[in-house]
This record gives sequence, structure tokens and C-alpha cells, in this order.
Amino acid sequence: MHRLVLVALLVFASAAVAVAQTSDADWLRKPTGDQLRAAWPARALAAGRGGSAIITCEINIRGGLENCRIESEKPAGEGFGDAALLLVPSFLMKPAMEDGKPVRSVIRIPIAFASGGSGGNSGPTISMVTNPPWRTAPSFADMAAAWPKGAEAIQQGHVSMRCKFKKDGGLTNCETLTENPRGRGFGGAARKLAALFAIPVDPQDPHVLDRTYVNLQIRFINPAAPEALKRAVVQPRWIRGPDPAKVLAIYPEQAVAAGVKTGLGVAECTIATDGALTDCAVAREDPPGLGFGQAAVAVAVVMRMSPWTEDGGPVDGGKIKLPVRFNKAPDPAPAAP
Repeated sequence: MHRLVLVALLVFASAAVAVAQTSDADWLRKPTGDQLRAAWPARALAAGRGGSAIITCEINIRGGLENCRIESEKPAGEGFGDAALLLVPSFLMKPAMEDGKPVRSVIRIPIAFASGGSGGNSGPTISMVTNPPWRTAPSFADMAAAWPKGAEAIQQGHVSMRCKFKKDGGLTNCETLTENPRGRGFGGAARKLAALFAIPVDPQDPHVLDRTYVNLQIRFINPAAPEALKRAVVQPRWIRGPDPAKVLAIYPEQAVAAGVKTGLGVAECTIATDGALTDCAVAREDPPGLGFGQAAVAVAVVMRMSPWTEDGGPVDGGKIKLPVRFNKAPDPAPAAP
């Protein structure tokens, strides 16, 4: 089993969030150090670079932040503005009051990703992953069953969450980062689906997932919409491929007899719930009639993709065309006399 490759983020001893402290900002909750480090742009953090951003948000009558936008970021192009937006769900404040009632207001929030100048990694390591090789994930039927009641007129929904991994590879402590549209039940539906995700865990390294988080995208499509049935996976995450030696072994005998050294076979398959390829058939072969299509089918049936796409959807029931290029191994050189 391949060990999950994690992107380790350095943790700085004095990392902190700097928030505007004005008479209008009465904070009830701010991001923790762990939340800050988890949102820190990976390339900047790995290189020991800090930065800052200013975001402008609306404060709703419950004290949450909405409709946030990036006003500025320094240095530009390093991702600190987007990182600041990821922290938005971690803020909560007392709402503004007018005539004794809470009202909406606007606030400007500077956030500093400060390394303290040391660039060291004296703190514990936090890991953040996106699009890991899922062992299990929600199926299309699970997504359809989770569609929020009362949202029949909505065509799509999207939720971004940050979760912590459990030791068995499942998810826990999921926090909603973004929900669109808001208030229609998609956040709650996503949290229920989170229980169906799990990644493979190396039993020889039971602590590999300690302090490891995942940014998880869940894209809902109304199960009654026509496009829900037209699912195709364009960029799969392969988690099991064929043995190269076996691919060489299934080079078509017809092609060998004809002296053809290379060929292309394309298999068209249906994707199963676990990401395996089923019901595979020959879609195309070149040159035709030499067995490259059936050879491609033989390769396809041993492959498996992650059951969840990077943009947040299940793969099961989708169709995929898998092109396989075959090159005949060179004949062994004749023995020296």
C-alpha cells in the first residue's frame, strides 16, 4: 500500500493573527494558531515567508462574517488574500446594535501571517492535504439522498470544508468554510456526507495522520436535473495502475505476427462506486484489427481511480475513455558467437 504523501507545513513559534481592534470590533472568536497555520499558503510557509492581507466583510445580525472580499495582500500573488478568506468562518463578533436591535454592518480586517522573523520550525508539524487518494467516498446515490429538503428549485450547491483526519483515515471536526447558496441546508448535508470519506492508512505508521487536515470540496447537483445523469470524469486521480511488465506481456499476438511495433487502444468504461472500471468495451484502436482495443480493455479492468474528484463530486456511474499506448519491447540482441 502506498503511503499517503502529505504536504508538511512548517509551524513558526510566534505565528499569530492580527485583527483590527477598534471600538466597533468586539470579537467573540478569532482563528486559533492551528487554523492560521492550516490556511497559510503552502509554498510561502515552506519557504519561511510571511505575509498579510486585508479583507472587507459584512457582519450579519448573528455576528458572522459574510460577503467577504480581498482588499489587498502583501506580497502580491503569494496567496495570502485567499488564505485570509479561508479563515472567515473562524471569526465571530458581537453584531452592531441600533435602537437596541442587531443590525448588519461592515468591517475591515487586517490579518498578518507573521513568522516572528525566526523561520524555524520549533512547533509541532501540521499537515494540510487536498484531493487525497480516498479509500471510500460518497456515491451518487448518497449525494442524491443528502440533497436538502426544500431545495428542489436549486440546480447546484457547493460547500468547502476543513476536516481533521482520525487515526482510521475517516474525518472528524469538520468546519464549513464556504456554503453557496447559504441557508438552504447544503452545509448540514455536507457534514453528514463527511462521515463517508476515508483514506487508506499505513498500519506501520499509526501517527501519520496526527494533526493532519484536509480541505474538502463537495459539489451538489440537483439529482432531478438532466445534467446529473451526464457524468464524465475528465481528470481522474489514479490510485491503482497496471503492472508495466504485465502490459508488455499482453502485447497483441496479431500485432507481433504482423510486425507492428506500436499501437493504440482506447477502452470505454463505466466507473464503479469504489473507482474501479467496469463494463469496459473497445472504443477505438489503431491500427485496427490487430487486438490493441482488447489489450486496452485488459489494462483498464485492473485500474482504479479515487472515488471523489478534485472539484468535489462522486465518480460512480460516470463514463471514461482510457487510451493506452502499446510499444513492443525490442527483441533481445543475438548472442555473441
